[in-house]
Amino acid sequence: LFFLFFFSIFIIKAVVSTQSTGDDVRVSPELAKIIGAEVLPRSEISLRLHQEVLSRQLHEGQDRMYIICDEDFKAVFGLERLRVSTLTNHCKKHIFKVEREEVPGSKTKKKSGYGKPVWLSPELSELLGYNHMSRSSVIKEMWKLIKSRGLQDPKNKKFMLVEDDMMPIFKAKRIQTFGMMKYLVNHMSVEEDEFVSSYVREYPKYDPDAVTNGTTQGS
Repeated sequence: LFFLFFFSIFIIKAVVSTQSTGDDVRVSPELAKIIGAEVLPRSEISLRLHQEVLSRQLHEGQDRMYIICDEDFKAVFGLERLRVSTLTNHCKKHIFKVEREEVPGSKTKKKSGYGKPVWLSPELSELLGYNHMSRSSVIKEMWKLIKSRGLQDPKNKKFMLVEDDMMPIFKAKRIQTFGMMKYLVNHMSVEEDEFVSSYVREYPKYDPDAVTNGTTQGS
């Protein structure tokens, strides 16, 4: 019975820990530049940081216990050299709770920054076929393109191969799929004026319901 009691306590703690790390959090602009997202589950932060360490080849020596920080990592951690196992602890001050205030008189919640619609640049509008959509919808549509065109690198599916019509956005022939947001954010704006003067908006706004139901937008 004594063993069962402590085993139960262990299971409860594990479940609570898993739920808390799965909650969405907001990260600072400095950290978002590294991991490619402004709002994401807390549990993904460590994963994306380690992926960036690998892709940027920041490990020091063969034991790989330390990293040498590049300029982006220095902006977050404030150190030249850092122990790999302490990455997540060192970036706590760059992680914030997502505010989910209730809309007065309604049970619906306000959209977080990741769910709010933004205006897209001419280049991104031409690629996706829409001029106004949420950041999460941009990622969703990008993954549709990647899969429909078969752009995942067959040698390493963590990377995608960039086609000619994507070059104005990504400016590289091969990028890490988890890091695509750091390129895409330069083609999004909350203010319409940033992009509207540069071209005529011939593309429709994104309508998730229309896409889900298979209807044609802008008709």
